[in-house]
Amino acid sequence: MKSPIVLLRSLLKDVSRLDPDVKGLERDIITLEKRYKHEGYGFLSVALPAFGSALQQGLASGRFCCPLGFKLTKGGMLPRLFVGLSSEVFEPITGLLRENVDPSKLKSLYQILFLFKKIQLSEESNDKLHSKAVEGFYSNDTIATGVTFPDSRKYALELLARFTMPKLRLNNFDDIACRHGPGAVKEGLKANQKWNAVVDAIFQDSIDTESYGYDSFALSFGESLSDSSNGIPILPSALSSFDYRASSNSARLISVPKNSTSNRTITVEPVLNQFIQQGLNVTLREEILKCDILRQCLALTDQSKNQELALEGSLNGKWSTIDLKSASDLLSLKLVDSVFGSFPDFHRRMVDCRTSCVNDGFSDVTLGKFAGMGNALTFPVQSITFALICISAILDHLHLRVNKRNAMRVARHIRVYGDDIIVRTEYASSVVNWLHSFGLVVNERKSFLEGNFKESCGVDAFMGVDITPIYVKPRPDNTSTEASDIASLVSLSNQLWLGGYYSASECIKNEVEERLGYSLPLVSKYTSSLGWISRLDASYATRWCSKLHQMLVRAPTIVPCKKDDNLDGYPALLKFFHVPLIGRPLNHLKKTAVRFQLRIVQRWVHVPI
Repeated sequence: MKSPIVLLRSLLKDVSRLDPDVKGLERDIITLEKRYKHEGYGFLSVALPAFGSALQQGLASGRFCCPLGFKLTKGGMLPRLFVGLSSEVFEPITGLLRENVDPSKLKSLYQILFLFKKIQLSEESNDKLHSKAVEGFYSNDTIATGVTFPDSRKYALELLARFTMPKLRLNNFDDIACRHGPGAVKEGLKANQKWNAVVDAIFQDSIDTESYGYDSFALSFGESLSDSSNGIPILPSALSSFDYRASSNSARLISVPKNSTSNRTITVEPVLNQFIQQGLNVTLREEILKCDILRQCLALTDQSKNQELALEGSLNGKWSTIDLKSASDLLSLKLVDSVFGSFPDFHRRMVDCRTSCVNDGFSDVTLGKFAGMGNALTFPVQSITFALICISAILDHLHLRVNKRNAMRVARHIRVYGDDIIVRTEYASSVVNWLHSFGLVVNERKSFLEGNFKESCGVDAFMGVDITPIYVKPRPDNTSTEASDIASLVSLSNQLWLGGYYSASECIKNEVEERLGYSLPLVSKYTSSLGWISRLDASYATRWCSKLHQMLVRAPTIVPCKKDDNLDGYPALLKFFHVPLIGRPLNHLKKTAVRFQLRIVQRWVHVPI
C-alpha cells in the first residue's frame, strides 16, 4: 500500500455502498488527497480526529461547532468536507442535531474521522511527545504536592472509608502472595533473574522477611550458608553485591504512545518494589470483592459493566460519563493517606513499597503524587479512591448521614473503572464538584454529563447504538514484516470485515499477504493463529489429530522470542511456590520470553467446533 489514501478510498467506497444516497464522497476523496499531500499524516491523525471531537461535542450538546482548519459551506455551519454525511446528522444551516439521526450514516462518518487517531508516529514526533509527557508529569506532581482539601469533605471521606473492606483492617498480611509482574523492572532483569534478585535481597536483609512471611524461607536459606553439604546451591547469583535497598528508592520514568497527539508516562519500578506491589494488589482486589459497598460499583477485571451503562445512558439519559484528566498524576499521596489511613498496617506497606522518587535520565525528583502508572497498586487504589469520593458526593447531595447502610444504597448509582466514572445524571454535577475539591481534574472534552452521546471504557455510544470506531495503528505505507505489525493489520482487516467495510478489509488483506509472500488461511475467531475470519466462523481443516481427536489446520502463529535465562537453587524453589504449575512451559527454568519481541511460525492448531 503506497499511501493511506488508498485505504481511505476503499473505506469511502464501502460507505457509498452502505449508504448510496450520500452525496459528495468523490469530491471528499479529492480533498483528502490534496490535504494529505500538503499536510501529511498530521492531517489524518490530528485534523480529522479534531473534526471527530467536534462531532462528539455536537452529539452531546445538540449543536455542531466547526473546528479550526475546515472551510464551512456557504451560509451554513457544517464543514465542506463530508458535508454529505454530516448533513444527515446536523441541520446544514443551523448546525442543530437532527431529531432522527440515521445511525448508519453517523457510524460511517465517525469511522472515517477517527480511523488514523492512533497511528504510529515517527521517532522525531515521538521524542517531542515524550518531552511533553514528562513535562506534564512533573507539572501535575507540583499540583499534587501542594493540594489542600476542605476539612468537612476530608472528614466525610475518611469516615466513609472506615465502613469499607473491614477484613483489610484485621488482616496481618503474613501470608501475602507476592509475585513478579509481566513488566520491565528498573534493574533491567530478565523474568527468571527477578527471582534471583528476591533471594539476594533476603540475604542482604533488603526485604522485611518476617512482615511478608519470608522469615522461614530466610531461616532455611541462612542455614544453608553455614552448611552447604546438603547439595543445594547457596546462590546462583554468587551472593550479588548489588544494593537492592538503595535501588528501591527511585523508579525510572519513560513514556509510551497513547495516541497520535500524546504519550502516557510510565514508571519502571525497582524489582523488589514491584514484587511486593503485586502481592498487595492481589490482596486489595480480593478485599474489594468481599466489601458490601465497593463490590456494587467496582469490578476491576470487567469493563463490560461500564460499557453497558454507557450504551444505556446514551439511550435514556439516566447515566453520565466522567473522564479524569491525568488521573494517576493528580492522585496525591495526601488523598491516598486520607482514604487508606483507616487500614494502618496495609497503608504502611503501600507506602513502604512505593517509590518516592523518579528519574527521567537527568535527575531524581521527589513525588507528591501517590505513584505513577507503573506501580501495580495505582489502578486499584485510584479506583477505590474515586469510588469513595463519588459515594461521598451523592450522600452530601441527598443530605444523608455517612454510614454503611446509606453508602450501600448510593453505591448502586455509580460505576468506576480506573479513571472512567459513570454516575446517575442527577448527581453528576455534585460528583464533579467533589472531584475538583480533592485536586482532581475532570476532562470536560471527554466527559458527557448530558445529551445522548456517552463514552466509557473504549465504547462510544449514541442513542443506544455502539459507534466505536476501528483504529489503524501500524502505518499502512511502510513495508514492515515484524510480527506485531502483521498481527495488528490482520486484526484490523478482520474488524473491518465484521463491520461491513469489505473493500477496506480486502485492501488490508492484500497488503498483509503481499508483505508475507503467501496467503493466510480461513480461521475461527477463537483460534490464536493468524488468518481471516468469516461471519459463519468457518475455518479450513486439513488434518485429523488422532491423539487429541480434533481437526487441525496449519497456520502462521505469533509466538514470543525466547532467550537463555537459567534459574536454579533457592530462586527456582521460590518461583515454584509463587507461580502456578498450570501454563508453565516445560523449559521455563532455562528460557523466558523477551518482551515485545515476536516472530511468526507455522504450526498445526486445532479447529474449534
